[in-house]
Amino acid sequence: MKKIIEKYTLLYCVVIGIVVLGAMMGCGTLIERLFRDTGVDGYVVMALQELCGAILAMAAMRISGCIKVLTERGIGLGKGLLVGGYFLFVGVYSAILYLVTYEGEKVLRPWYLIAAFLICMFLVGVTEEILCRGIIAELLCRRYGASSRGVWKAVIISGVIFGLLHASNMLSAEPSGVIVQIVLAGMMGMTFAAIYFRSGNIWVVVCLHAFVDISALITTGLYGGSLVDTISGYEFGRLVGVVPYIIVIAVLLRKKKMKQIVVRLEETYERDARLES
Repeated sequence: MKKIIEKYTLLYCVVIGIVVLGAMMGCGTLIERLFRDTGVDGYVVMALQELCGAILAMAAMRISGCIKVLTERGIGLGKGLLVGGYFLFVGVYSAILYLVTYEGEKVLRPWYLIAAFLICMFLVGVTEEILCRGIIAELLCRRYGASSRGVWKAVIISGVIFGLLHASNMLSAEPSGVIVQIVLAGMMGMTFAAIYFRSGNIWVVVCLHAFVDISALITTGLYGGSLVDTISGYEFGRLVGVVPYIIVIAVLLRKKKMKQIVVRLEETYERDARLES
């Protein structure tokens, strides 16, 4: 398997993304059928689906030879979150904005449904970050090498794959909204990859991803609503959000910091090679 991954890295990354996503959707369909007409909350069902996704992503990580990523400390969780400070700011701002401008009935859902929402969003972060950063971005960087060019290739390609994986939402949401989501998710994926390589800690991007999702869907989590309706409501004007992502990525991967990233990657790859020999 290792030789196949090394020889066909890009193809493998695309296939593993599709396989995990497809298997997770299959689990989701089965779970929805099991709970159909039971009145179980949508976020409870989605949390179960994402739990399946997290397990599948973990299995894919082991098969792909990336399981050590889970224990890499890098610069540490705290410093890593500061590196991803842009998402902390945007998350807080978005949550406040959505809560203030919410026009629906402001009646809080039961605490256990809010808890289900929070758990669901965390599991989304676990599944997507392990798959797209812990496996795909990691394998691409190993393939292209511990260099400035290698990191940039891994960041861009993994982000594109991450964005395209959201095309599956075409099955349930308005195409125009999904197109906007694909573009923004792609840029967000590139930014998460940049943070991942800067921090060297997968749990940093897991936490940031979960926080961003919680902030973006805060009203549906607290008061109820449909995730599909949220995606369908995305307008092309939101694509202006691409600009901040480009700026943040450029800052994160500036020359001075890139040297630090390359040194850390070289040390990590050399250590792994010694352990395997």
